[in-house]
Amino acid sequence: MITAKNQVSDLVTGLNTGANDYIAKPFSKDEFLARLNMHLSLHKINAASNRFVPNEFIRSLGHESITDVRLGDHVEQVVTVLFADIRDYTGLAESMTPAENFKFVSSYNQRMGPLVQKHKGFVNQYLGDGIMAIFTSSPEDALRAAVAIQKELSIYNEQRQEKGRQTIEVGIGLHTGSLIMGIIGDQKRMDAATVSDTVNTASRMEGLTKFYGTRILLSEYSLQLIENKADFNFRYLGKVQVKGKKAFTDIYECFDGDADGSFNNKEQTLRVFEQGLYAYFNKDFDYTISSLTQVLSINPHDAPAQWFLEKAQRYAQSGTPENWEGVEFMKEK
Repeated sequence: MITAKNQVSDLVTGLNTGANDYIAKPFSKDEFLARLNMHLSLHKINAASNRFVPNEFIRSLGHESITDVRLGDHVEQVVTVLFADIRDYTGLAESMTPAENFKFVSSYNQRMGPLVQKHKGFVNQYLGDGIMAIFTSSPEDALRAAVAIQKELSIYNEQRQEKGRQTIEVGIGLHTGSLIMGIIGDQKRMDAATVSDTVNTASRMEGLTKFYGTRILLSEYSLQLIENKADFNFRYLGKVQVKGKKAFTDIYECFDGDADGSFNNKEQTLRVFEQGLYAYFNKDFDYTISSLTQVLSINPHDAPAQWFLEKAQRYAQSGTPENWEGVEFMKEK
């Protein structure tokens, strides 16, 4: 603010209106440029800080600026956590030099990160081969982001194939629940952190995508809070007790992120698939075998259908374990 007024009340009015500094007339060119350069530097520092701690995280703590954050600040709220992880990343990394590996991870994250932001979420952590994102408004936003990531991955893989590079697969897990976001550390080194069982469960959901051979899995807690369920395509995959948990979780596949051929086949066989799983959980394994065989005749690459078919065939021959209720107990993460 350049002003001829020098009364304290006038200056306070200007600062309260939005100015962050002032120069009273007459002023010198050197003073003007020095102050301008100082504010440009402060702006760059603030912009750089926001790249390391997302603005959304800071606002969730009730602050507008990172300079207002204090050690121990925290807030608890219900959010949806999205975990996206590159499958067999270790094997992929072994075929690359450290420089190639870094370039690959950087290229991947530059594609996927903005999709999280576009759907009203923010990336809480880049984990090398994975992304952990938080959505504070609705699990529907998180699911739309998950579908967008899978669609973008298909385009990315086409480009990798054209360059003779290996294609990649990404599993995505979603879970909704209570989470604490806060600032931990000490007075000289602070970090933005999330503390919650919700994060662990979302990570387990992602891990289950490898087990079932799916692209996107979400928990019943997330599904229940999606208002426009008809906008998506789901398949129920049963109850699971993941490693380290005592409670069971109902899980659902969303196949909107599948490639066109896979999506069309799953949509075409959805009713038969659902009938087969209903029979499976009611121990009518002969009907399950008949239904899922029909599904696989149309969609031979349907991994969940193949998995449940093999289980049904085994139970039809040898019987189910005692007190079997259709719950899968996962011993691995």
